[in-house]
Amino acid sequence: MTVSNNRALDWTGPDVQPLVLGLITLLALVWFLGLLWPKFRVLSLAGKENRFENPVARLWNTLTIALVQTKMFKDMKPGWMHAAIFWGFLVFLIRAAQFFVIGFFPETSFEFPGLETLEKLYSLIKDCFVLLVTLAASYALYRRLVFRPQRLTLSGEGILILALILIIMVSDVLFDAAWLSRHPEAAGWWVPLGLMGSAMIAGPDSSFVVHVHNLAYWSHVGCILFFMTLLPRSKHFHIVTSIPNVYFSREGQGGNGLSRIDFENENEETLGVTRIEEFSWKKLLDLHTCTECGRCDVVCPALASGKPLSPKEFTIELRDHLNRETPRLLAGAQKGETDSQPPGLMGRVIQDETVWSCTTCGACEEECPVMIEFVNKMIDLRRGLVMAEDRYPQEFAGAFKSLETNGNPWGFAWNSRDDWAQDLDVKIWDRDNPTEYLYFVGCNGSFDTRGKKITQAVVSSLKEAGVDFSILGNDEKCTGDPARRAGNEYLFDMLAAGNAETFKEKSVRKIITHCPHCFNSMKNEYGEFGVELEVIHHSDILAQLTERGKTVGKRSAEKVVYHDSCYMGRHNGEYDAPRKVIQAKVGAASQLEVEQSRERGTCCGAGGARFLLEEKTGTRMSHNRVDELMKSDPDTIAVSCPFCVLMIEDALKAKNLNDRVKVKDISELGI
Repeated sequence: MTVSNNRALDWTGPDVQPLVLGLITLLALVWFLGLLWPKFRVLSLAGKENRFENPVARLWNTLTIALVQTKMFKDMKPGWMHAAIFWGFLVFLIRAAQFFVIGFFPETSFEFPGLETLEKLYSLIKDCFVLLVTLAASYALYRRLVFRPQRLTLSGEGILILALILIIMVSDVLFDAAWLSRHPEAAGWWVPLGLMGSAMIAGPDSSFVVHVHNLAYWSHVGCILFFMTLLPRSKHFHIVTSIPNVYFSREGQGGNGLSRIDFENENEETLGVTRIEEFSWKKLLDLHTCTECGRCDVVCPALASGKPLSPKEFTIELRDHLNRETPRLLAGAQKGETDSQPPGLMGRVIQDETVWSCTTCGACEEECPVMIEFVNKMIDLRRGLVMAEDRYPQEFAGAFKSLETNGNPWGFAWNSRDDWAQDLDVKIWDRDNPTEYLYFVGCNGSFDTRGKKITQAVVSSLKEAGVDFSILGNDEKCTGDPARRAGNEYLFDMLAAGNAETFKEKSVRKIITHCPHCFNSMKNEYGEFGVELEVIHHSDILAQLTERGKTVGKRSAEKVVYHDSCYMGRHNGEYDAPRKVIQAKVGAASQLEVEQSRERGTCCGAGGARFLLEEKTGTRMSHNRVDELMKSDPDTIAVSCPFCVLMIEDALKAKNLNDRVKVKDISELGI
């Protein structure tokens, strides 16, 4: 509909109305900006982090995730509800502008010749979304007041916001209805809700229609302005921060967004995070973006097994602490000094056991619709505990010492690393006569009794397929993954730098590994150490060989369900290669799946260096995972990670299922 002087309101008159609207709009803007400014200032004072590269890819992420809302539809009903409200408000931005134009310029006519059809089409679309948003908000109220999902943070604030949304929708319809009652010549197919409303309020008393018209206007504008003042002081601040948070989210997969600490730089201020202001600006932006939807909690294996870790509460507690500390941070910045005794985080805001409960599996990040990053914050806090406060679980003490002296976390002598290869006729890497691939065995495959069997199966498969490979033997050392995930960044740096130097000296370029943790470190984290590697997981090379007709092993009649490794799946996006190998070994009919698979696969509990820790709280995560896998009634549980093999085998033994179900690496199928 064309904006014209006929839409001037009668309550205040054309002379007073712009003054009234201007006053309340100014007050709302001052309130909004006054609350927003301290948050922006704290972000500007936080640690630096480069999240500005590859703008085209970031814009595409923003379009698909923030605007199209693709991640919302992982949970269909709430996903459609939220998407309808979000898309509706994008449409209503034009409508909101129309309301303010009418209020500020009641005597001015805005004619747009040639755009009448476009205006009518917009009016129809707007009415459609009024209906959709009304239904979605009503469903949201039902969920909060009746259904009450456990994962949601239920509060009066959420009810208030939904009530405001419904008032905005109803007032929009009533505004059009009253206008059409007074000006029936303006009616048409493009205002269906207005037409229905006008029929309901039409009557002999024209003053009633005028009052409905004016009440609808001021209700609509008032709710918009009140809604705006609520944003910076509530969880609904994510309406402001979610789009930039998605834009600045970590690109690609792998590495958890961790960066190397320059230990030789005397100006390096922090060794991990011990205070809220030591987080980077992006990590603080994450805190302001949490919608408290609880989707992260639903998929967290630690929370499901009774550990004191809720990703949602972890984020909320840090956010609330940040808000409490904001006056101190700004006061210190203004004076050019810092508090001599700033409050620490660990043991006060976040408990130590909360941080050590995390497996770094990334399920929370995969599920989060606004791309909040959890794992890098956990590692930052672990770094602070280990390197700044010298506080960590006792089990790590021996592992750290052994990693430093023997290059493995279990205390085995470094010169026994290649004992598994005795009598297998495996080549040792020769710089002057290199093979095509280096097979990087890893600590588990070199020292663990069960792990050695996987290594031997991989070697047998590679040999049978004619792959040209050799090993480092006793020159191989741990990649440092358990040290980094446990927070000992200095030890990781030492191990990674040593391995990188070995790779450069020996001219290693292409690496095969069967351990997803080794794979992730060398592929995604070793670039900072000056070495460029092509790292291939054994599932990928076996899948390639299968596609070329070089199927290794015999066909098997067993029913096989595949357990996705977190560090191959969520962290590196590889789901299909292991399944191709399984299908080649057992056939599609015997290849089983469970609901919790692929990007929603549940962690076995070994990640984040937790394979070194004893689970003393709640149930074992591996037991929960076995319960999920057993729903498919398999003969074999296939995996592509040696640590998953250990965890799942132990769980089967504890449940007396080890005689009924076997656990095999994909390289062991058909052997």
